[in-house]
Amino acid sequence: MNDDELHRLLRQHPARVPLASSFDREVWSRIEAESTRTLGSLVAELFERTLAHFARPMTAAVTLSLFTLSGLGIGWSWHRHDMDERAALAYQQAINPLYRAGWEAGR
Repeated sequence: MNDDELHRLLRQHPARVPLASSFDREVWSRIEAESTRTLGSLVAELFERTLAHFARPMTAAVTLSLFTLSGLGIGWSWHRHDMDERAALAYQQAINPLYRAGWEAGR
């Protein structure tokens, strides 16, 4: 069957689908509801789309890996900074006689 035959058959037998009496009213109410979106509905939709996106296994695994590596990196840098401060304090105590004398006098 070619396109011309198909078009002829479709024109000969149009589908008659009865619509509910409230169809027009429901369509226009949906259009109106879409056009008057609030900030809350936009935030809810964004949240819903984000959760749907993270529900995919690959996305969830990549996200979990990124957060884990980021947390480890931040923790390591903080620990390293803390160790540097302790090393500097120990060095000051070792070479500065006034620092040690002041610390002992305060006791």
